[in-house]
Amino acid sequence: MKERIDITVPDGELKRNSKKQERLRKTFHFEPTDRVPVVFEVQQAVALAARGSSFSTYLRSPRDNLREQILNYKWRCENIRDDRPLETEALHIEPDFGAQRGVEFPVEIAWTENEAPKVQPLLHQPEDIDSLTLPVPDGGFNATRIRWYRDMCLLIDDFDVRINGTSIELQLTLDQRGGPVPAAFALCGSNLFLWMLTDPDRVHRLMDIVTRSHLRCIQFLDEMLGRTGRRHLPEVGGDTGEMVSPEHFRSFFVPHVKKIWEKYDQWKTYHMCGKIDHLLDILLDDLEIDFLNGVGFPVDRRILGEKWAGKLVMRGGLHPDTLLKSTPAAIIPEVLDYINTVGVHGGYILSDGYGLAPGTPMENLNAVLEASRQAGCPIRQKLPAVAKKTGSYLFTPSL
Repeated sequence: MKERIDITVPDGELKRNSKKQERLRKTFHFEPTDRVPVVFEVQQAVALAARGSSFSTYLRSPRDNLREQILNYKWRCENIRDDRPLETEALHIEPDFGAQRGVEFPVEIAWTENEAPKVQPLLHQPEDIDSLTLPVPDGGFNATRIRWYRDMCLLIDDFDVRINGTSIELQLTLDQRGGPVPAAFALCGSNLFLWMLTDPDRVHRLMDIVTRSHLRCIQFLDEMLGRTGRRHLPEVGGDTGEMVSPEHFRSFFVPHVKKIWEKYDQWKTYHMCGKIDHLLDILLDDLEIDFLNGVGFPVDRRILGEKWAGKLVMRGGLHPDTLLKSTPAAIIPEVLDYINTVGVHGGYILSDGYGLAPGTPMENLNAVLEASRQAGCPIRQKLPAVAKKTGSYLFTPSL
């Protein structure tokens, strides 16, 4: 017998879906909107904690992973009021073990009771890179991810998910997320930065291997799922890259990220939520990113506004600890300041920077929306003469 899961939201929220979509579409085209869109990063840990569940349940089996993701989505729909459109026709889910990278390599995974699993470094000496070979795409922990995907596909019909009484189709997918930068860090740990200085040739070889492997995994999963033609990739990650100098970032990382985009070059979505003030010019001019999905709170918002406003789309900003511990009265001026420094030319999606903390009060999140309404149209100045390309992005619920 099917398990029925009912999602109940005010009818007004469903009616606002088209307005949310249009607000986001205009933002991605640097067009005037009634206000800056707000899309919070509600990661699985937030919903699990709010529901009284845990990662041990979330990762117990493919069925539990599927069911918990559905229930987490139900919690988000019923509790978070932002500009992420509700998925009313199809809910897209993939096996989720957290933000693990380099998982096609023979890495060990550390499992804990109350946190997402973590990849353990595979390479401990720079000489270990000499024996590193290109792995098969369905090897390592990727084999488990693929097995769970197939098992979850068989479990779809066990659930009857409805939003305000209307059925939602469950659609399973699987992608190779991350990219060469976080994959290299996953394999080496913090030794990666030391080896850049002491053994740069070996690190260049490592970067070549992880880049080729990432592309092979993408191709393998596309073929496995029957995805044909050119498509938008999931965001490419650059996390940990903020800890290197501009010179090293340009030398070790830029060429390999560009190799990913040479094949999948439609809309360049990047994630890098650390302190990237010293890399802003490189990300804009060398990598030519179109969308930074995850501006971290450590970034100086004034420098960010001066260098990037109106030139690429950004999402993020607010310190998660501020949203967790502050008051609505204190949050509103903070939001207005972000809008007036980062959002003056449009192309800005207000969010946490990056990832809400479990237990964040709803009144504080509502204050962010209230501040956005107070600010009104974000475009108060003429757009710069040279703007980033627009028009190729279609909003997807993964934002």
